[in-house]
Amino acid sequence: MPLAEFVNETVSRLRVAGTDTTDVEVKTAHGSPRSLASTVSAFSNGDGGLILWGLSESAGFTPVSIDAHAMAVKLAGVCRDEIVPAVNAEIDIVQVDGQPVVAAAVPAGLRELKPFYVRTQGIEKGAYIRGWDGDRHLTTYEVHALLAGRGQPRDDAAPVAGASLADLDSEAVDALLTRLKATRGEAFAEASAEQALEYVRVLDRAGGEVRVTLAGLLTLGRYPQQFFPQLNVTFVSFATPDGRPMADGTRFLDNVVIDGPIPAMITRAVDVVRRNMTRRAVVVGVGRTDYWEYPEEAVRELIANALMHREYHPLAHGSQVRVELYPDRLEVVSPGGLFGAFRPDVLGAETVTSSRNAVLGRLLEDIRLPGVNRMVCENRGTGLLAVSATLRDSGLEPVTIHDTLSAFRAVLYREPILDEAATAWLDALPLAGINRQQRLGLAYLRRQGTITHLVYRALTGQAARSAAKDLEDLAARGLAIRDNLGRTALWRLNPTAAHATSTTRTPLTGRQRDVIVVLSSGPRSTAAIADQLGVTPGAIRHHLQDLAALGVVAPTVNKRSPLNKWVLVQPDDRPSA
Repeated sequence: MPLAEFVNETVSRLRVAGTDTTDVEVKTAHGSPRSLASTVSAFSNGDGGLILWGLSESAGFTPVSIDAHAMAVKLAGVCRDEIVPAVNAEIDIVQVDGQPVVAAAVPAGLRELKPFYVRTQGIEKGAYIRGWDGDRHLTTYEVHALLAGRGQPRDDAAPVAGASLADLDSEAVDALLTRLKATRGEAFAEASAEQALEYVRVLDRAGGEVRVTLAGLLTLGRYPQQFFPQLNVTFVSFATPDGRPMADGTRFLDNVVIDGPIPAMITRAVDVVRRNMTRRAVVVGVGRTDYWEYPEEAVRELIANALMHREYHPLAHGSQVRVELYPDRLEVVSPGGLFGAFRPDVLGAETVTSSRNAVLGRLLEDIRLPGVNRMVCENRGTGLLAVSATLRDSGLEPVTIHDTLSAFRAVLYREPILDEAATAWLDALPLAGINRQQRLGLAYLRRQGTITHLVYRALTGQAARSAAKDLEDLAARGLAIRDNLGRTALWRLNPTAAHATSTTRTPLTGRQRDVIVVLSSGPRSTAAIADQLGVTPGAIRHHLQDLAALGVVAPTVNKRSPLNKWVLVQPDDRPSA
């Protein structure tokens, strides 16, 4: 999308929201180079963003008088000279309401170049990231995390002070050596036990002294928490979806600290999750299949993934892997953001091989899980692909990933994607010729609001070309809309499809659908709706009243009040018939 069109779409969005957002920074004519530099740094270290110079937020994001050429030159100089490394932003003078505004589309920086920092402040104090309250300094740990992303971290291979062979489980060591001799070729077949353990970096010989590495201790140790008390797993089952106490004060239904080497922690954590789950029945045709709320294999893979790929730098030694069970979802949270130059939504759709802890990952390929006839991991980048397949088989939506510089959060939602409400909604839509995968995509859009091509593939198991064809077909049918405003194309549900059903299933008129489209951008007064549609307020009132009667829209205050605005009512919030 051309920058000028992008800017005007963004300004419309800001006017509805009434404030700038995490991906947009609005400055008046008085923005200083220093504040501009911090914003360029913040956008470059994050997911990119848009700077608009010459708008007044307090005046409803209207243009102010500026020397557009001089400001564009200044902004280009900030990106080129004030940021290290230099930022290649797209800068232009665009028209908003017929007046010039300087716009800069700042791209997300390449991972291997981060952190981007303000030259005069230095890397420790001049690197920023975007937050809800504007630009904030990166913490010492976050700066480290970005610097570590430039190469291969070696924290897992570091020797542990005070740890020796006596701290390792002899049976686990013997099992590893037996497998290494059988699978790793002549070098291991002819090596002594100590040599073999040095080859796989369980042991490190530095200065003539043999010491156990962190990876060796975590995989084969009798009790690694003797040296690192917080390198463990915690499990909490919350009583409410937001984690707040119930009326009687109950907050936790279960609370467990899980210690031991990684294989034992994975097995015990899965056992604890299982004892806090129930089974649900899925009826297909004349048969019935019982499933755990969350498939065990998916839970096991997510916990193993968290322990293998978490941050093991000393700054993160005080943070555990957290498994949190809520009434509606299961979350697995690990310290340290995603490692590797790829987007989070790739993980459930494509093979990705990028390991923060290469030594640890390689060891876990050869160490067996207790009580399970398999190794801890394959370390082939297919773990989350397997999770996606398992979730599809159980009728659940793909794992949702939330990635920040300091944490990686994987979320499984409890409710099947095609629950009763979604099925009833789909049955009321004009879906002749729609395939099963597209039905799943529409149900996901109804629940989550947007979907990417990669998430659609994880949801449906479709190949790239088939997924693209399905999404284009949904757009052609008027059921989905492609949104190109961001760096990644998103598909969102067409508002007229989202509100196509009512308690009476009354068909909507063309003008009623127009009203829904206007309100999909946010609350509007009757006059504002009429103005946007080019009709008089009187011509639109009866349509609003009919939509309100159908439960599609609602007034924010008394509908006769001059302060009233109309809002869309979400399908799940409508009153029962």
